[in-house]
Amino acid sequence: MDGKRKILLADDEPDISLILRRYLQIDGYDVTVCQNGKEAWEKLSSNRYDLAILDVMMPEVNGWEVCRKVKGDVAMKDMPVIILTAKSQNTDAVMSYECGADEYSTKPFDYPQLSATIKRLLEGKGVKG
Repeated sequence: MDGKRKILLADDEPDISLILRRYLQIDGYDVTVCQNGKEAWEKLSSNRYDLAILDVMMPEVNGWEVCRKVKGDVAMKDMPVIILTAKSQNTDAVMSYECGADEYSTKPFDYPQLSATIKRLLEGKGVKG
């Protein structure tokens, strides 16, 4: 193992995935990209990740449902989850936290802020109990 932290990124928008993957790789993370929630859950179930970034609006299974499954799984419940979405209404933030997300971020995202959030979550500071 090379010591890189592993992040699963699930977003069905190729441009967002490409940009965010590049930023995360520049920050030194090993990034796995999924195009939908079903694929994200399959990868999360069969591999170990340090953090997941999930888009809400994805084909087959949405990000909130994947987050619920992660937080309901004994082996994964402590893994930080960030919900990333174009939906910016207060109800969407509430739904994100209700499904167990550790953080919620809207698109377009501010990468320096998102990067700081990722680092904080990976260091175990401010993770919900």
